Amino acid sequence: MTLFDLLIVAGILVLAYRGWLVGLETAGVAALELLACLAVAVMLHEVVAGWLHAGFAYALGDVVGQAWSILLAFGLLAWGSFALIRAVWHQRPAEEADEPMTDIDPLADRIGGALAGGVGGVVFIGGVLVTLSMVPFLAGFKPSGDRMLLDVGKTVLRAGGQFATEHHEGRSLPLWGEPASRATNLAAKLTSEPWFDADDDRTFTAPDRFRDVDGNGTFTKDLYYEDVDGDSLRRIGLIDKYVAGRWDGGLISNDRPRPEPKKPEPPRPAPKKPAPAGRPGTKPAAKASDAAKPGQSAPAAGKAATGKKSTDPKTGTEPAEEEEPPADKQADDDF
Repeated sequence: MTLFDLLIVAGILVLAYRGWLVGLETAGVAALELLACLAVAVMLHEVVAGWLHAGFAYALGDVVGQAWSILLAFGLLAWGSFALIRAVWHQRPAEEADEPMTDIDPLADRIGGALAGGVGGVVFIGGVLVTLSMVPFLAGFKPSGDRMLLDVGKTVLRAGGQFATEHHEGRSLPLWGEPASRATNLAAKLTSEPWFDADDDRTFTAPDRFRDVDGNGTFTKDLYYEDVDGDSLRRIGLIDKYVAGRWDGGLISNDRPRPEPKKPEPPRPAPKKPAPAGRPGTKPAAKASDAAKPGQSAPAAGKAATGKKSTDPKTGTEPAEEEEPPADKQADDDF
C-alpha cells in the first residue's frame, strides 16, 4: 500500500465515525447530495470549462490557461454546488440540530449512520483525488491511479460516467475512451498511449506520466485502437486524464497512419548444381565414338593406351612381334 492508500483509509474511517455520531439521516443525505454534485461535475465540466476559457481569453488573453479553466469549472460544479445546497437547504435552528430521531432505534441509527458515513467518505475522498489530479503543479505528487490499491477517484468517475449516452460494447466512451485493439485487426488505427511530457523534451522518458491503456505495465508507443467515431483520432477518456494527471491539451496521443503491409517477395529460383568435376590428373573416359569401328582391329593388348609398346620387366627389351603367315600359304605346304 502507498501513502495515499493509507490516507484514503484514514479519511473514510473519520467520516464513518462522523456518521456514527450524526446518525443515518444526516450522513445518508450528505453522501447522496455530494455524489449527485460530483456526477454533474464529471459530465459537464468540459463544456463549462470551454465557456470559461473563451471568456478568459477574450478578457485577459492567455493569462488563464486551459488547465486552470478545467479546474475552476469542476470546482464550481462539484464543491460550489454542494456548499450551496448545504447552506440553503440544511439551515436548521440550533435547538433542532441535535435532536435525535425518535422513530428508529438509536443503535440501528448509529450503525446506519456509520455505513452511510463510510460511503460518503469514499465519495468525498474520490472527489478530492479527482480535483487534485486537475491542479497542474500538484498532479505529479499523486501516484498514478493504476498503482493505487484503493483508487476511489476512479469510483467517482465511473459513477458519473454511467449517465453518458455514448457507449461501445457496454463501456462509456467519454469515461474510458476508444478501446485498444490488435494489429491483426485491419480496421484498427494506430496511435500511442496518452502521455504528458513532464520534462518538455518531446520524447517519452522516465519522468513523464502516461495511461497504461493496454495494461502491459509499460508505455506502448504503437497502440492499435478501434476508431468508433471514424475520425482517425483516438478519443481520450476521463480515466486516461485522471491517471496521467493532465486534463487539457498537454495530454499527448501520437495518432498516425498505420504502416502499409509488406508485399510478399516472389520466390527465387533454386540455384543450379554444378557438374561433378573429375579427379585431378585423370583423363575423361573414352567416348563411344572412340571404340573400334567395324573392320578395324583393336589395339594389341601389350600396348599401352598411349600407343607405346610394353617392355619385358626382366630384360628391359621389347618382345619381338610374331609374324603372321602369309595369307596365300596353304596348310598342306608343310608336307
